[in-house]
Amino acid sequence: MNRKNIVPLARPAAAVRTFETLGGVFEDLFDLQPAVGASSPHMDLKETDKAIEVFVALPGVEKKDISLDLTDNTLTISCERRDEKDEKGEGGYRFRERSLGRFLRSFSLPAPVRPGEAKAVYKDGALKITMPKRKVSKGRRIDIE
Repeated sequence: MNRKNIVPLARPAAAVRTFETLGGVFEDLFDLQPAVGASSPHMDLKETDKAIEVFVALPGVEKKDISLDLTDNTLTISCERRDEKDEKGEGGYRFRERSLGRFLRSFSLPAPVRPGEAKAVYKDGALKITMPKRKVSKGRRIDIE
């Protein structure tokens, strides 16, 4: 076969683009955009002997726009940022800027927790979620009669 006769198929750039992360697949599929900056908000997960703590940086997001869901051992964090600026300048100049963004992140926790005792605090753009760990019962040997 002569390679000169091969014509590449034209495809949109989005169809050729590879996804960098699985989260990118869902962001593209549901048209979700990160709420902060060009990437997902910074998150930290810390496990102690008694609890699992999650820290999320959400500057510019209001507390009422944050949603947390803790089911079994899965934590889902979602939020929407709406920011509108309206400025009037000299000479009839008018400036209006809108910034909208949505964020959704769901992940499995490294240990079982007690959902009824979980607490979240949001202050100055920082969200802290504390989830007490559930004691896992140890197995026991069963004697056969």
